[in-house]
Amino acid sequence: MDEKMREVAQVGDVHAFYALIQENPFVLESIDGFPFIDTPLHIAAFGGHIDFAMEMMNLKPSFARKLNPAGFSPMHLALLNHQTLVARELLKVDKDLVRVKGRGGLTPMHFAAKNGNLDLMAEFLEACPECITDVTIQNQTALHIAASNNSIETLELMVCWLQKTTHKYANIWNKQVLNKKNREGSTVLHIAASMNQPQMVRLLLKCKAISKNEVNLNGQSALDMLQRQVNNSKTAHILCEAGCMEAERIPARQTLAESLRSKMSWSETFRRTMACQNNKISSDMRNAMLVVAVLILTATYQACLSPPGGVWQGNIDTSSTTDKGNIGFSNSTTFGLPFTNSSNEVSVKSKNPITKSKIGVSVMATPIYAYFYFINTATFMTATCLVFFLLPDETINLLAIPVLLFILCYMLSMIYLAPFSICNFIFPYASALRPLSPILVAIVIFLLVCAPKFLARYLRSRRSLLLSS
Repeated sequence: MDEKMREVAQVGDVHAFYALIQENPFVLESIDGFPFIDTPLHIAAFGGHIDFAMEMMNLKPSFARKLNPAGFSPMHLALLNHQTLVARELLKVDKDLVRVKGRGGLTPMHFAAKNGNLDLMAEFLEACPECITDVTIQNQTALHIAASNNSIETLELMVCWLQKTTHKYANIWNKQVLNKKNREGSTVLHIAASMNQPQMVRLLLKCKAISKNEVNLNGQSALDMLQRQVNNSKTAHILCEAGCMEAERIPARQTLAESLRSKMSWSETFRRTMACQNNKISSDMRNAMLVVAVLILTATYQACLSPPGGVWQGNIDTSSTTDKGNIGFSNSTTFGLPFTNSSNEVSVKSKNPITKSKIGVSVMATPIYAYFYFINTATFMTATCLVFFLLPDETINLLAIPVLLFILCYMLSMIYLAPFSICNFIFPYASALRPLSPILVAIVIFLLVCAPKFLARYLRSRRSLLLSS
């Protein structure tokens, strides 16, 4: 770089900088041609010249990602020289600068964790949550670095942020980052135990996603690494109370190679088939199938409320003094309307009276209604399964309770309108469970619908953890 430009950047003189551009309009282009160089932005960031650095960012934003010969970006240099204001201004322009990897694979987030700058780390996490997943060339996360530096406040900040964040990948990060293994196969819990830090160990063990009995490449668990330290009784008590064990007592786990070589179970075969079919469906086709499935759900639910032939309707005839309890009835297909003297109404006083128990019940004969019940229910549940199959996995948690209640309403409606006791038909030998049969049926059907999805998500998360470790 030209010496004049270097001097201008060192003092942060914006007017002198534009004077150099007037002399040579291509001065910045010549600097940008070098893969590793101290650009004017590097110099200004290290010196804390905010105005000059922002001017550089406007003219040449590519300088912010360029590394100097020492392997540092402008934000790295600003943090090295404790120029936090410059780092904050650079973050406002480009939040992804937090993830720029420099020497040793260290990002500005790693630098902040190493220095214990809590306020700046909080801003980094809010601006770019993905930076929590970045690792160094030694496969260390920011949590590893904080634990290695005995910084309980820094580690607590990141752990609490992982528990509170509402990012769409929060659950995945909570498992992967807390259980991430470095080059030696040690997790954050291993490092905290090896440093004999009871506060760190207690903090980590409070996290439900933490794996307590991971074994590193040396065949040691967190409890084994603690035993090398003196005065470790307090930390050992915390680990043992949480269920941590020595490596020799931990059951052997199936490796990824053994898992891939093992014979596929019927559940894995079913999941693979469903996943392959799901991947073949385009977005337009998925939307069209969702519309059709919802229409089928609407039609079957409406058929449940208004079965073919309608339901018995009527009111008690109080005008007769001789035939008490006789009911006039109509087979109108409109459910729930009061009894009226219409042309299709038939009044029966003494022959064939309709009792109260038949009001609101389907007029279909018992065998025909049984066929209708099972066919309509099968269609309804097939459409429900299709909707769950087409929707993304992330929506299951949101739709689980509404769908369960929707299925329960359907089952109760079908049971109420049935001309025979479905409870006795489904549970002929379980008289104690007959009052709960509608709820139990709905729960069983719901589990049959959602279990494959939950199983697939669990297997994918376990496999991703194996690959990441």
